Amino acid sequence: MSEEEIRFPDLNYGENNKKQYEDLIISEWSPFFNHTIWEVFIFCMSYAFAKKLSLTGSPTGTTKGINAKVLSQPTRYLMRTLAIQHYQDIKVIKDSTKVAKICEQYANAGIQELYPRLLNKPSEVPPEQFFIDLQKEIIEHNI
Repeated sequence: MSEEEIRFPDLNYGENNKKQYEDLIISEWSPFFNHTIWEVFIFCMSYAFAKKLSLTGSPTGTTKGINAKVLSQPTRYLMRTLAIQHYQDIKVIKDSTKVAKICEQYANAGIQELYPRLLNKPSEVPPEQFFIDLQKEIIEHNI
């Protein structure tokens, strides 16, 4: 099955999360300053998965805020890999809607934890150090 045969839907990062995503890409204090919403989405998704955060459900609202066309093939592979691991079933890769939905849930859990931490991050902590600290936290959590 080719990539064209498995169409990815647009992603919903949630109307309730819109302000947080926008703040993170336009604020100089954010490590995501001058990045894109899809990059924040993928980071939040990956963080929540790595930390094994509880999924609180899909983001609210029907906003399809991330056009699937911006997702590169490696990004879609990452999303599919997450879905395979979550469901423990490789067949999930044939259902892009199911893949997108579980990734939306992980991203939703991730933004809910990361945004307040970023807001409360001491200003003297550079963005690079924040990411290093997150990586250490994930490693320690998974040991």
